[in-house]
Amino acid sequence: MARRKKRGNTAPRAESREGLSFSDFSDLFGIGVPVASGQLVTPETAMRFSAVFACVRLLGGAVASAPARIYRREGQEERRVVRGHPLADMLRLRPNRFMTATTFWKAFVTHKVLQGNGYAHIIRSRFGEPVGLYPLNPRNVVVYWAWEIGLDRRLGVERNRLFYRVTFEDGQARLYDQDDMLHVPNVGWDGKRGLSTIAAAGQGIGLGLAAEESSARFFSNGMLAKIALTYPKSLSPGAAEELREYFDARHTGTANHHRPLLLTEGGEAKTLSMSAEDAQLIESRQFSVIDICRFFGVPPVMIGETEKTSSWGSGVEQMARWFTTFTLNDHLSAIEQELEAKLFRDGCFAEFDESELTRGDTKTRGEFYRIARGSMQEPGFMTINEIRAAEGLPPVEGGDKLPVKKDENGQTSATPA
Repeated sequence: MARRKKRGNTAPRAESREGLSFSDFSDLFGIGVPVASGQLVTPETAMRFSAVFACVRLLGGAVASAPARIYRREGQEERRVVRGHPLADMLRLRPNRFMTATTFWKAFVTHKVLQGNGYAHIIRSRFGEPVGLYPLNPRNVVVYWAWEIGLDRRLGVERNRLFYRVTFEDGQARLYDQDDMLHVPNVGWDGKRGLSTIAAAGQGIGLGLAAEESSARFFSNGMLAKIALTYPKSLSPGAAEELREYFDARHTGTANHHRPLLLTEGGEAKTLSMSAEDAQLIESRQFSVIDICRFFGVPPVMIGETEKTSSWGSGVEQMARWFTTFTLNDHLSAIEQELEAKLFRDGCFAEFDESELTRGDTKTRGEFYRIARGSMQEPGFMTINEIRAAEGLPPVEGGDKLPVKKDENGQTSATPA
């Protein structure tokens, strides 16, 4: 009797595969990017470099702190906030059963900027409605065209439709259609995967890690060696080793920092200054920080690099607006478009509210609200309650009317909001 084939959830084997590059293997198996400094650069080791950690934390935190709001289009340009939408709580508070929205978006953005792709499996109800988003480690995801695994011939699906093979921690693998996968790639999109920042910035990150290691050794055991001991006659190897052990035991470490130095046999102690090579090492660390900021699109001052930029004043506020406009919006727009394409079927869409990230100081906001209410005989465009809502305050009675405008005859008119 013919033996029945065992049925399971494993994905079909690829019938034709393109050659994988070293970057592909490094992303899938975490073996690291080869760099000239000799350091092993992986997402884990890269996060040990303070500049990489700060950039990733800043990007993930900025996306997570911008709440997602759901709107409905009305006409070509108008839109209104949708109250009580079924997906509102999932995007704003609880994407799945075991993590909050803040944790989810931080993990999603970290995967995107470090490993080149942010993946989240869309859990749907029996009616096809999205009910949850589960983030996936990019190392556990392999992307195929339908023709690569023969689904276009066997099932008649579109040749260039994407399918995602996900290997879970217990070893089981499943294949998901592109409609059931939230996928936001990094720059360098080739149709299936984005370019990992670790692969692009591997040399700079490796240089930074090497400088960190060299600096740690340079400052170990009581920081810089400030004293050299010289003798008129050469010392035997045994005497030199005994002198070194004596010096280490009596005069190194913070506890022995101020103990007097006693020398015999005509020995002299000479003070050493920092060499040009040592100073260059410290400068290279600063250069590595700026170089990493270029790859992530983060102004150096926003991760604490204030050597050439004041950490106070309006200049930093303008940098924060630049960061929001040219860096953060790039990530937010990509996520918003993927959410609209994969989650919404009712004409609604989601946008991240980044107003909290671009708010000025109290004086600047006061001047803006004064103009919004109407000034210099110009009509206003915000009501009192809209301004109070922007400041997180409750509405007041009679605050839903637009401010009055005076015409040439001194007549006033009010237009309801």
